[in-house]
Amino acid sequence: MKLTILGGAGVRTPLFVQSIIAISEEFDIDTVCLMDIDTHRLNLIGFVARQLVSRAGNPVALECTDDAREAISGSDFVVSAIRVGGLEGRVTDETVALRYGVIGQETTGPGGICMGMRTIPVMLQYARIMKELCPNAWLINFTNPSGMITQAIKSSGITHRVVGVCDGPSAMFHRVATAIGVDESRAHFDYFGLNHLGWLRGIYADGEEVLQGAIHGLEGEALAAPSGLSGVEEVSVFGPDLVHSLGMIPNEYLYYYYYNREAVEHILRAPQTRGQFLVESTADMLGRLSRAIAEQDGDRALAEYNRYIDTRRRLYMKTETGSSSGSSSASADATCASEQAGADSGYERIALGVIRAIRMNLHEVMVLNTCNLGAIGGIAHDAVVEIPCLVDASGPRPSAVGSVPMGCLGLMQQVKECEMLACEAAVTGSYSAAWKALALHPLVPSASVARGILDDYLKEHGTLLAHIRR
Repeated sequence: MKLTILGGAGVRTPLFVQSIIAISEEFDIDTVCLMDIDTHRLNLIGFVARQLVSRAGNPVALECTDDAREAISGSDFVVSAIRVGGLEGRVTDETVALRYGVIGQETTGPGGICMGMRTIPVMLQYARIMKELCPNAWLINFTNPSGMITQAIKSSGITHRVVGVCDGPSAMFHRVATAIGVDESRAHFDYFGLNHLGWLRGIYADGEEVLQGAIHGLEGEALAAPSGLSGVEEVSVFGPDLVHSLGMIPNEYLYYYYYNREAVEHILRAPQTRGQFLVESTADMLGRLSRAIAEQDGDRALAEYNRYIDTRRRLYMKTETGSSSGSSSASADATCASEQAGADSGYERIALGVIRAIRMNLHEVMVLNTCNLGAIGGIAHDAVVEIPCLVDASGPRPSAVGSVPMGCLGLMQQVKECEMLACEAAVTGSYSAAWKALALHPLVPSASVARGILDDYLKEHGTLLAHIRR
């Protein structure tokens, strides 16, 4: 079986390869192809990946190429982790929005819309290549904004063999289940929403709902000495009083909605944005890798890579929530919400879980991004949502969620409309659709601010958004 990773020069690719190695004896992946248009970076990340494969006794054949057609041809599964515009594009997304006092984040609000509009045309082209060269292959999309990209591909009709993955929900489930003493492998999680906009409403263990009692116990709790559910990262970030009031645990990205003013203030006070930190730290890591590789020092290359990943994890969402000023020393005890979840954490393990379930017809339940198909009342049939799905040889099938709280539904409907408008703008080049996508977003305060942000994006991203025309 051939598995291809688009955006194979991404910094998390070695983690993906490591996960493949871990299951190589029970699963039939024999070829892994890393594809990226940045050949220099691909050589560096490919070297790290080859070190991992070699030290494991070469359980898979590892290929690297900058040719998309070569990479995709003959693939059984294609995982997308591309970043159109690179980390520098992320910085632009962040800083332009912040000029207007609006949240600057790569998947949420204006930044997510902009990233989607420049990424969708590229992803649709890859989907067309897949239709030509491997029409039966599944596309496992991790490219952000994952829900919007998956929506665009589904809506295009090029292929319906696409599913969006995110590690956030499974990470949350692990933390919450551990805190309340539930075996997550035997539990059912009642979760609903869109990608990076979801809520954990209940946990059922042996048919008994066990989350609500724990949430009820948060009433009046302080965080001076967090323990149990109050010590869970999401509860710490949102505060036990808000979680108790909602009767649900929000996905971490909902911080930008529930505490928007605070998030913007925290980012503006920080010495740099998350994107700026990643540009600097990634460049430093790649430079160190280059020097280690020049000396053919595999041990040093792995050490430099692991050091970078550790720092990246420790600083995840700390600036936005005000948990640190952005320095690694200030966040020494912090942990990455989506990368510390245990054995099933990390997008690479989620993606491989989907692949295994489809390939081996396992009937696994996983939270994924796919068409609603009536699962959530009040959401369009063809709207891509993030909910528990049963995954087998036929792909993911959404589980019924039923009605959801009106406040959650209204926010989902509004954000989904913005996503659909962004998809329209990306495909048709409509400036009007792009403007409306920004103007209607709940994190953008006015249509005039939306126009200013859009015009600045078009100017500063240049050719990456040249398809958006007035």
